[in-house]
Amino acid sequence: MAARVGIPRVTVYILVGLALGPHAGLRLFDAETGVGQFMLGPHTASALTVFKQLGVGFILFGIGAEFRFETFREVGARVLRLSASEIGATGLLVAGAVYAGSGDWRLAVIAPALAISSAPSATLVTLREVEADGPASRCLILCVGLNNLVALLAFPLLLSMAFGAGHPGQVTAFALVALTGGSVIGFGAAVWLESITGRRELVLLGLLVVLASLGLVHWFETGSGGLGMLGCFAAGMTLANVSPHSGTLFRYLENTIYPVYVFFFIAAGRDLHVEAVLQGGLLGVLFIVARAAGKLLGARGGLHLTGWDESLPPSLGAGLMCQAGIALGLVSTLEWTVPEATAELRHVVVASVVVFELAGPWLVRQTVVGAGEVKLANLLPHTEAKGAEALRWVFLELRRNLGFLRAESTAREEDHTVQHAMRRRPRVVSGALSFERVLKALSESGADLLAVVDEAGRFKGVISYEEVKNTLYDPVLRNLVIAEDLTSTVDDALALDSSLASALEVMDRHRVQSWPVVEDGHLAGMVRRTDVYQLMRRD
Repeated sequence: MAARVGIPRVTVYILVGLALGPHAGLRLFDAETGVGQFMLGPHTASALTVFKQLGVGFILFGIGAEFRFETFREVGARVLRLSASEIGATGLLVAGAVYAGSGDWRLAVIAPALAISSAPSATLVTLREVEADGPASRCLILCVGLNNLVALLAFPLLLSMAFGAGHPGQVTAFALVALTGGSVIGFGAAVWLESITGRRELVLLGLLVVLASLGLVHWFETGSGGLGMLGCFAAGMTLANVSPHSGTLFRYLENTIYPVYVFFFIAAGRDLHVEAVLQGGLLGVLFIVARAAGKLLGARGGLHLTGWDESLPPSLGAGLMCQAGIALGLVSTLEWTVPEATAELRHVVVASVVVFELAGPWLVRQTVVGAGEVKLANLLPHTEAKGAEALRWVFLELRRNLGFLRAESTAREEDHTVQHAMRRRPRVVSGALSFERVLKALSESGADLLAVVDEAGRFKGVISYEEVKNTLYDPVLRNLVIAEDLTSTVDDALALDSSLASALEVMDRHRVQSWPVVEDGHLAGMVRRTDVYQLMRRD
């Protein structure tokens, strides 16, 4: 039902936890005593806490894997400016709103750290659900990581400035210990990874890395407000940058531990205090509005500063709205350091988490879909068989296994075409690009073909590695050749309504792994052989 209206799975899991938890009023009654029992009451809290810790560890491990040095060499400076603009705007607007609503400058000083953090869990899992792939998706992940790093490192300093509480030097030292320890664990795993190839061994190694990093957290952590989780982040970042086999490990691990994510979000839903939304008052409204405005306006200003306003969606800040665990961890720190002075702000942040944790995943999904970075097939709900039709397929399979029906007669007829499998935002270059830039773009795209377009966006042809390698080792030609010289014209480009079988036939004929899809002379996307196989296998 949720898939029909574009609601992410993350939101569904959170709503399930909310409905079955102690804050929604849904109870089961004991027939003998008449006492109401929450479905996810205190008897399940300890088990769900374990899933919450594991979930955060695996998610930060995956976020760290996105911080690759090759990506930062390409867009690092721009991402830092974009993130600085978004963090600065959010912090200033929230500080002003909290001071206007409370009149307490101390709350205004610490409020920005509580507001700039984003929920890496909801953001990453939502992006993985729709298999978003493109510059906006990568930018969101990097900005979420930077947001949380700044929030965690700035919070103890702001707390000390405002209330003279805490030990910022000790907390900073602990953060460095966690980062260093996680990096050592990740480096050791990379060395170990060179000697194993089996899927089960890869998954076990990933599990050991995360568990070791979490063990490091509990070994050292003493009221650091969640800084220990930086060990998982550092382990993922180190492993991704020093091992050529890390991509396979992360892919296998992601498929294995997804049930942990499910319980993690159910636990998050159980802990949502919906009543806090009504108790937030004017200060709560000001905080929520200021945070949303800061994310949107700050990201938009950052896009303009970095020159990305033409290539990334102006609503990029909407993808940074998710707010959850880290903000609540900082709130718990306030609760045991300065409980009385921060009570009003803590209620406001809890209310903010309820709003943004429920709306955030949908905003992330809309952001990447609007950016054209999601294949159409990933947006289609699986509703081919239901009710009587589903029952018919079950009996057909039973008859086939009993030997009364040939397998061929149970095949379904699908009408998926190239437009369902293609990537709508592939890497493209202009014909005037230098050879060195072409080589860099080809290596970063991960595809065997690079589409070439003119200034008006009209499709001109493709550049293949076969064309590039002839120039690669000639120092004279490398300085003379441009993209236009390497471009091969394409007379048999695929159309949006081309069948998947015809796409495979064209790629077989040209002996390539991808091929352009053209509509009205403009590049509509690139279809890859692996994506076609994936869609056909799903069917």
